Order: sequence, then structure tokens, then C-alpha cells
Amino acid sequence: MNQNAVAEFGRFYEEWFDRVYNYARQRTGSGTRADEIVSDVFARVLDSWDRFDEKKGDRRVWLFSIAFRSIADHYRSEARRKWSPLELFADRKPEPGPAGELEASDEQARLAAAMAALDERAREAVALKFYGGLTNRAIA
Repeated sequence: MNQNAVAEFGRFYEEWFDRVYNYARQRTGSGTRADEIVSDVFARVLDSWDRFDEKKGDRRVWLFSIAFRSIADHYRSEARRKWSPLELFADRKPEPGPAGELEASDEQARLAAAMAALDERAREAVALKFYGGLTNRAIA
């Protein structure tokens, strides 16, 4: 890989690392698993960086398709549980006091019900939009 490609990959990595991490964290519910997946994703991206043809597509879509496959591989190899919408609140702290805890619990229940009503494809679109930071066009 030439120096220009290395610098280009470095900029791409810096720009997209957090989004891929957030997406993987949301899909797996685990920071540790997200770390492993993101490491795998960017290793795959680096390995094929020179072969990517920008005329055939957008690097962001390519990146998230690799992330999607890496997460799928993770679930297949580990036979892990399915993602739960309650994991969206894993790092969220309620307002102090009973009222804040009650509000957070109520909000969590409403979100869980709404997410449970979605099929897997719709949940994936929500994750790509709100955790991956992709545009609707890129998701489509």
C-alpha cells in the first residue's frame, strides 16, 4: 500500500471508527464484543482498501456492509442471544430520584414495545441510522 493510500485509510478510520463502534455496540450490547468486531471490520477494510472501486459504490456503504457481515459472523460463531431493544439504555443514567427512575423505566418499556414490533430488517435500519450515522440513501 502506498503512502497516499495509508494516509487516506487513516483519515477514513478516524472519521468512521466511532460510528462503526456505536453500531457494533448497539447490535451486540457489549463494549468488549464491539471492540472485537470493529477491530475485525477495519482489518478487513485495510486488507481490501486498494481493491475498492469508488465507481461501483460509496465507501461508507461498503464499510457498513463489512460491519454487518462481521456482526452476523459473530452471532453465528458465538451462538449469542438476539439483540434486545433494552440494550439501547445500557449506558443511560436516569435523572436522580424516584421520578427520574420511573420516567426512564416507562420510556424503556415504550421503546422495547416499539422495537419488538419491528422485524429484523427494520431494527437493522434503525441501528444503521441512529448508531451508524448513515443517511437514508446509504441505508437503502
